[in-house]
Amino acid sequence: MSDDVESLRRGLHAGRERLLAVVAGVTEEQFKRRPPVEAGSTGPVWCIAEVLAHLLQQERLRAERIALALKRDGAEVAPTTDEEHYEAARAGRASPVPQLIHGLLASRREIERLLDVADGIEGGLERTISHPVLGRPDVGWMLREKVIAHEEEHAQQIEAIKVALAEAKSAAG
Repeated sequence: MSDDVESLRRGLHAGRERLLAVVAGVTEEQFKRRPPVEAGSTGPVWCIAEVLAHLLQQERLRAERIALALKRDGAEVAPTTDEEHYEAARAGRASPVPQLIHGLLASRREIERLLDVADGIEGGLERTISHPVLGRPDVGWMLREKVIAHEEEHAQQIEAIKVALAEAKSAAG
């Protein structure tokens, strides 16, 4: 196993542990409540369940693209739309939280399986997709930037949502 593969494996494991630690102890009501909109906010305001649903959708998308790159180097893919991202997130409010968590665990197992496949192929981490916006991202980059870093970004977002919910509750009385 290469150092790159081992480093990616550690990053995937640490990222998922951090995400699960961030959501540990959150109530069903907290999962589904959107925080107050901040002044100057331009993006969508998501509840924790919507963030998890977005992560799940994106991780499944990355798994599909990584599998495609491993099967056919340079395979062409179409970009997803913002509406697809928002629709996946909105579905999180209607989904039972355990279903989201189990989905995330299953998608991570698939990502790790694909990392094993990449490790068994000469130059597996360097296999690419052809994307009209991203260019030719390789498997290693997709894992680092679109799985590991993306999960960290949203773990921080969930921490901020928890703080905003606590502050709103405190201000309400």
